[in-house]
Amino acid sequence: MKKSIKAGALFVAGVFVLSGCGSSEGDSGSASDETKSASASPTPTAAAQYSADELEAALEAVKADEGWSGPITNDETLRPQLEAVPNALEGITITPAECGELVTANLAEKIDSATVAVLQLSATDAVTILSYEDASFIEEQIENNAKQMESCTDFQMEAGGQVSTATGKTVDATTEAETTEAYSSLVTTAGVETETIQVTGFSGTTNITVSMTDPEDAEGAVAAAEELIDAVLAELESK
Repeated sequence: MKKSIKAGALFVAGVFVLSGCGSSEGDSGSASDETKSASASPTPTAAAQYSADELEAALEAVKADEGWSGPITNDETLRPQLEAVPNALEGITITPAECGELVTANLAEKIDSATVAVLQLSATDAVTILSYEDASFIEEQIENNAKQMESCTDFQMEAGGQVSTATGKTVDATTEAETTEAYSSLVTTAGVETETIQVTGFSGTTNITVSMTDPEDAEGAVAAAEELIDAVLAELESK
């Protein structure tokens, strides 16, 4: 049971990577989250999409530099799983309905547009890179983030008769990316709680996300995620 519950929480976290749900931290300490997100949004012509090979190579370089031993999964291998996500979500009822709409907004189009690569840090932790054809996908994600934190910090998911509740909160994080998002989500299923820390760096057309599940040290997990995002971003920008 615990394994299936944790898998469900990881699925939710994976969808959040695609949808961009989270909280934004911009450059101005006095601005609201929504204002900071808007000011940090990249322009559509700011950068080109990275190829699947470039994403994989960046993760290979960071893996070697940082001494990680987990596998890297490339776009070709991940593609069938990504294309199955919209159909899988049809079997999940999210309440309030507006929260489900934020999660699934243009999801199939985002999947078709993106190149992707994942570095598995552990059985539950990963670095995911998504690079889109157009930076407008990033801008849309950031706008949805503001809406998410206004009305969807608490929501419920039901699938196959199993009900989970999820609660999200903002987390302070800073990276070298144009916009940094960070949040902690707590998913409760059958009385078992699973916490996921997710930190995302948006730059140009690219989304770099580090997800860590049930970290012993939440602050340490955020710091490690910040460092990983900066390392991946530097590697991509060197190409």
